[in-house]
Amino acid sequence: MSNDVTVQSRDFGGCTILTVPGDVDAGKVHEIHGAAAAAESQHVVLDLGKARVVHPTAASALVDLHHRIQARGGGVCIVTREIGVRSQVQQVATGSPPHFYDEIGDALEASMSARQASLSDTWADAVS
Repeated sequence: MSNDVTVQSRDFGGCTILTVPGDVDAGKVHEIHGAAAAAESQHVVLDLGKARVVHPTAASALVDLHHRIQARGGGVCIVTREIGVRSQVQQVATGSPPHFYDEIGDALEASMSARQASLSDTWADAVS
């Protein structure tokens, strides 16, 4: 994999999609964190569809990212079909782990539903 391939970020209806071009190591985690911070989104879909491996320290960092976003009222949905990638992240997860999806469409639907629910809760609190 070339070093000039980076994590891609795009907005989709208020949710941020972060696409990782391959395996996840410490360097990619820094890119993921930077892209998530720049987006300032509470709802992140992390597309790891091309990753076959997540380094143990990177798995911990992904769980930490999920917990930080969760503390802001959101969460991280991870897209991967690789059982190994899922198990690497789940092994280090404490508390509430990120949700996993096979397809990006399913992750986006879940993320947008969560976003809509949080917007409804905010609106209901404002009018109370």
